Amino acid sequence: MPTRPCGGGGSSNWGVASPMLNRASCIVLAFLSLPAAPLSAHITSPATTRTLGTEDGIAQARDSASMDFSAPEIPQVNIAGLPQETQEQAAQAYAAARKQPQDADAVGKLGMLLDNYHRSEDAELCYRRAHLLAPAAFKWLYYWGSLLLREKKMGEALPILTSALRLEPEYLPANLKVGEALLVAGKTEQAGKIYDGILKDYPDTAEAYYGLGRVKAALGDQVAAAELYRQACQLFPTYGAAHYGLAVAYRKLGRIREAEEQANLHERNNYIVPPLADPLRDELRALDMSAAAHLERGVQLEQVGRIDDAIAETEKALELDRSLAKAHLNLLILYAKKGKAKQAEEHYKALLAQDPDQFPDASYNYGVLLFEEGKFDEAEKAFRKTLAIAPSNDAAHNNLGYLLEREGKLDEAAIEYKKAIEANPSSRQAHFKLGRILVNQQHYAEAIEQLQQTLTPVDEDTPSYVYALGAAYGRAGDRAQALHYLEQARELAVAHGQTALASEIEKDLERVKSLSKSSQLWRETGFGRVAPG
Repeated sequence: MPTRPCGGGGSSNWGVASPMLNRASCIVLAFLSLPAAPLSAHITSPATTRTLGTEDGIAQARDSASMDFSAPEIPQVNIAGLPQETQEQAAQAYAAARKQPQDADAVGKLGMLLDNYHRSEDAELCYRRAHLLAPAAFKWLYYWGSLLLREKKMGEALPILTSALRLEPEYLPANLKVGEALLVAGKTEQAGKIYDGILKDYPDTAEAYYGLGRVKAALGDQVAAAELYRQACQLFPTYGAAHYGLAVAYRKLGRIREAEEQANLHERNNYIVPPLADPLRDELRALDMSAAAHLERGVQLEQVGRIDDAIAETEKALELDRSLAKAHLNLLILYAKKGKAKQAEEHYKALLAQDPDQFPDASYNYGVLLFEEGKFDEAEKAFRKTLAIAPSNDAAHNNLGYLLEREGKLDEAAIEYKKAIEANPSSRQAHFKLGRILVNQQHYAEAIEQLQQTLTPVDEDTPSYVYALGAAYGRAGDRAQALHYLEQARELAVAHGQTALASEIEKDLERVKSLSKSSQLWRETGFGRVAPG
């Protein structure tokens, strides 16, 4: 099968893009940039009576009420500099705030819009004024502190968020943000106390386990860090950051194979965070009427498997901004994922009409769609078009090689696999497929060299790749190495629950053991199943 675009860690064949291209293992389509989700991005707030005190490690943080703030003026807003589809909304909010400068809600709402539309300094002024107008209102402190945290202004964010917690100590997202601010500011032990307190009240909070794992890692306790990261992953199996932390901890502990497994899981789920609720965050996002916001919501919905909703959001983005090429790109993938080839093709053609050379991934994914429909000649043309625009696209080289191999053009296929490896030396499929051709051509030493590159990282594909290496050694007449790798492949297959594969390997092991050491006899022996292709 051809290489396919990766999604947000799910098992689906089609995936909607992360904010950046990631060619480490497969092509990931680019959406508009998504800001990195902070540790406390998505939290539910269950009821609790926990109060914030000295034991939480922030007793020395200044309360915002004790700080010397003067009420700032409502900032001048350049409406024309905002996205066109948001200008009327922003103008109305600006007029309301100017008309009622003593109304905290009017000023705060303007701040929320400016926050959404990336006018951070002006939004900060509005939040600060809204807080001074309504000092007992939790939301303005929370939005203000959250904005400062995103801007990496830890010294300013911490006292603001601390003050917010004194108003609503039960609001879990704010607790997590305080923990994050303390940790990033280097106040490691204080952050640990915050996360410990959270876990006493909310033992199923994956972000708190992750945060406490970071604390233990910073203190040099890798064993404790690994266990906490593991618990975070157990609570939310596609938690990318927690898998990364676990990979680092395992590597430092010398558990290399497990580290590789976790690194691979992190790569597959790089941008995924636990999808929990933060009501105030949701209220803020609901005001964002920009096309970019709808596009981002489409990404987030796809990542949790809500494909129909993702399509609706992305179509809305395109309705607001017909020039938004990335909306066409994403809709191509989303409709392909739903099996709606006609709609996918329409967006592909629309994208080409706008700028045929800007998005090589459109041609690549269109090629994947055509392959799925069995239109192999057209798929080949799409992959060649991709490579004409982006010669270093390893996945397109890999897929083109597969199509050429399918046609029996082994030498041409081998050239494409070599180009894929040149572009991405860690491409396991390209190494495997090149190795397979070399085995068929009886170039065993070269084949073995290629197949050895497929053994890491250790994941669900590794048993098959090890099986292929054992077969190659067998074809080369090296009985001892063949037995070694076949036995290893069987163990890995059993460990990954691949009972059918383990059974196939067991049959071949028995056959190999019954053979003499004659390489000629071995070469005439076939295998039932070698590896994924």
